[in-house]
Amino acid sequence: MQSVKLSVTCRRHLQKKYSTAALRQIDKAVAAWIKADRGRDIRTLHVAVDDAAAMKKLGVKAVTGAITAHKVKRALDALVARLTPDYIVLFGAADVVPMFVVPNPSASESGDDDEAVPTDNPYACSKSFVSSRRSSYLVPDRVVGRIPDLPGSTDPSWLLDYLAHAATARPRPVADYARALMICTASWRKAGADCATTLGRSPADVLISPPTKDRGPAIVARRTARLHMIKCHGVDEDSRFYGEGGGAFPDALSSPTLLGRTVPGTVAGAMCCYGASVFDPASPTAQHPPEFPIPSVYLKQGAHGFLGSSTIAWVGPVRMMCADWIVTAFLERATSGASLGRAALEARQDYLRWLQQQGQEPDAADEKTLIQFLLLGDPSIHPVPPATSATGRARRAGREPAAGLAATVPAALQRQRRRAARFEIGGLLRASLPERHVTSPKAAPESVAAEARRAAAAVTTAKMRWTLGRADRVMTTAVAPELAPRAAASVAGQPGLRVARSAAARQTYQYYWVSRQKTDRVKRISMVTVQADSRGRVLGSRVVVSS
Repeated sequence: MQSVKLSVTCRRHLQKKYSTAALRQIDKAVAAWIKADRGRDIRTLHVAVDDAAAMKKLGVKAVTGAITAHKVKRALDALVARLTPDYIVLFGAADVVPMFVVPNPSASESGDDDEAVPTDNPYACSKSFVSSRRSSYLVPDRVVGRIPDLPGSTDPSWLLDYLAHAATARPRPVADYARALMICTASWRKAGADCATTLGRSPADVLISPPTKDRGPAIVARRTARLHMIKCHGVDEDSRFYGEGGGAFPDALSSPTLLGRTVPGTVAGAMCCYGASVFDPASPTAQHPPEFPIPSVYLKQGAHGFLGSSTIAWVGPVRMMCADWIVTAFLERATSGASLGRAALEARQDYLRWLQQQGQEPDAADEKTLIQFLLLGDPSIHPVPPATSATGRARRAGREPAAGLAATVPAALQRQRRRAARFEIGGLLRASLPERHVTSPKAAPESVAAEARRAAAAVTTAKMRWTLGRADRVMTTAVAPELAPRAAASVAGQPGLRVARSAAARQTYQYYWVSRQKTDRVKRISMVTVQADSRGRVLGSRVVVSS
């Protein structure tokens, strides 16, 4: 039994970018990648969705005319229905395989000014995409990663180098990820300490910027660590991440200082705004031309994968919020035996599930977080061996397994069972999403406003002006799984869950106060959310800030 990996690309877009000789190099690298996967019991199918002959062999209609994300998604869905892949790869940057652009859930004129959110989430959702129905793209249930080249570039090495690494990637002992490069702004050091603790690391190991700077000895000494967690500021089309403290925004990490210093096998996650932005460094809007995007440099040098945001991201200043949870969960799972793709899927699903288990409805910042994070890299790569067998446990410890030692259940079957379970969980989470109706109130109940003032006091400075930006009416219908023992389903690898919709519903309101400060380098946005019932009784509040 083999696992299946489906890699999709758009040949016409590759042909526009690359010379005939470069395309031959890319095709040769893809063939080597596919051959290497066979040795890992993975059957990889690399398909151009606009190649009529190749798609006909698979019984699926090819994409014709202008290539759009909607068309690629429909072709991908048809391929998934026929092949039931365990992993899906989007091959190429957004100028090869288009990204979707969806409404920004936390948009605000005086706060989060992202007009929309570029995202790969619809590809990771089994539902047909409907732009006006956020349930069709908010909750992923597929394992998806993107192997990007460099937008606007005719240099194929961005693909060739990463594919060469992916073809030779092997799980490493857990001990290889014992050292970590963790860096956080001085202003968020308390939340950064929580992130380290969640990863099972000492808060004392978190580098604080300032005083830590990009070329400082502390960062230089830790660049060779294979686990990187970056809780700093990011800027659109910028090759640098920034610290913050005392009104200063020093360079905390930059692509030029990463060149030649990333260790193969690195797994990186960034809470930064625009952390996963892969842009054309020659673009007139690039902040530091011709410096390359940080995630691209990581991948070119042999990093396994990079998780980051496409737009303004929300983090916690004094405790973990939104992006903090997604990134730390991804890093923890990826270094505990999960594949990169599974780690990214579980991080997003489990964050939403955790909110619901706490009796909370996701707010606008949560919803944006779910759709903006991208996995860059081959989703099938396991940084460390799975711990589900004696063989895996031996390799995790850095030992070769004894002769004849094998898993009781084949890895491919285990993988199929996990995918089936996550598909079911995705359905449950989608069914539990609340209805959201955005309003523009002139005022909030005094009890709510008082709670907002109390919450804002934790981050307010003399320069901050708070504006009540919106109030969402949120309708929640409880959905609960019926746990029914079904031996036949268990044998077949199905989780045995049935969805039962409860008639009980509740109505709450989420009020949002926002403040935006101008700086020379970064967007500094703060948002206070207060949730209340229809009588104005406060149910909870929190503060998030843009990274």
